[in-house]
Amino acid sequence: MRQGFYIYRNNIYYGNYRAEQVSGYQNVSLSRPECILTAHQISSEDQAVRFWENHHLLEPEYTDLQAMILKMQSFMNLNVKEDIDFSAVEEKLEVSFPTELKLVYTAIRNHEEYFSNVEHFLPLDEIYVEQGIIVFFKKKRAPIAGYDIESGCLAQYYKREWHIEKSGFCCYQFCVGRMLTIALENKPVFKKGRCKGKFVTTLDIERELKNFCNEKYHLLSEFNVYGIAVMYSDEKLIAWIRSNGFYADIHAGAIDESHLEAFGKHLGQITWQ
Repeated sequence: MRQGFYIYRNNIYYGNYRAEQVSGYQNVSLSRPECILTAHQISSEDQAVRFWENHHLLEPEYTDLQAMILKMQSFMNLNVKEDIDFSAVEEKLEVSFPTELKLVYTAIRNHEEYFSNVEHFLPLDEIYVEQGIIVFFKKKRAPIAGYDIESGCLAQYYKREWHIEKSGFCCYQFCVGRMLTIALENKPVFKKGRCKGKFVTTLDIERELKNFCNEKYHLLSEFNVYGIAVMYSDEKLIAWIRSNGFYADIHAGAIDESHLEAFGKHLGQITWQ
């Protein structure tokens, strides 16, 4: 681990990071004062590093993950107050259980949908280590995702091999994404749809959707994945919206059909399939 300035969500922090996961640099003194979120002394020569999208968990990301789980409990089945003793799984794996997985498993424990879906998290007693990877997610019986012990990155399994894609999800982003999609698919009403207009052409789908937030509909802004935005409502609706500048779609789940219809009308430019 190295210590220094780094960039997260266009803000400057100071702390520990993995040097091998650095993708670029920026002079700290060029940043706006309101974006410097550290009291560490800064010189004119100091550089802040940027990271590949798939990197070891940063301290502000841990804070965002905690905030996300607190918000998510209001519209999906999660635990936030239960304490879990991970010593048994750590003894079995012979490694420390990753910080982000501790938060995730504390949240989803005792909620069957996260472990019984076609694509599912493994129960704690079924998690195992393979080729230096803590395997925690499968599709039926085939592994899909794991935590690379050496790098702290998300590892994904395809073509019978484990791969670490620098430009992919982080481990915690993968976990939150799968928690959300499992939860919305298990709502009493689930729909897919196509987006039109500005939802397709925008270069920042989250920024576009901010215009549709109000006292009823909200953005899960801490998710912070380019091209994807998550909205939720006080009626426990969840919507996963993706846009790449050429194509955009939506997956949404709700307690009642009328909630999805009202949400579609609120956004406009949505055609349910």
